[in-house]
Amino acid sequence: MTQPRHFIDLWKLDGATLRLMLDDAQARKTARKGWPQGKVDADAPAKDRVLSMIFQKNSTRTRFSFDAAMRQLGGSAIISTSNDMQLGRGETIEDTAKVLSRMVDAVMIRANSHADVERFAQVSTVPVINGLTDKSHPMSAPASSTPRLCWALS
Repeated sequence: MTQPRHFIDLWKLDGATLRLMLDDAQARKTARKGWPQGKVDADAPAKDRVLSMIFQKNSTRTRFSFDAAMRQLGGSAIISTSNDMQLGRGETIEDTAKVLSRMVDAVMIRANSHADVERFAQVSTVPVINGLTDKSHPMSAPASSTPRLCWALS
């Protein structure tokens, strides 16, 4: 089985991959100019895909940008906090990763601990995107969530 394409740390991407992501972000932004925010992109690369978003740390920008990006890409999102899940009641991060891997196509996790995201990704059979940890915040780079989702889901 092929390993999923995780997006945990920006520095782990080679320059060519990062350039492709930024170019895709710019192309999609240009193509969407003047469109309603809820309109689905013509190519709908996330059609029939589901993203799970887990928030151990609350966020406005991350939550709304990922949800809007999934809708614009033709997919859908399930949003939860660790308190909504068994994760907040003692379930291990590894067990959560195994369960969600059977139910969704990708996971974005905004976690208290970078080690938790790394452990989640080690067990997950779907792409994992780091929304923020105590060590890394790759989503703060100058581009939208859209190219990261396209890259992870491809």
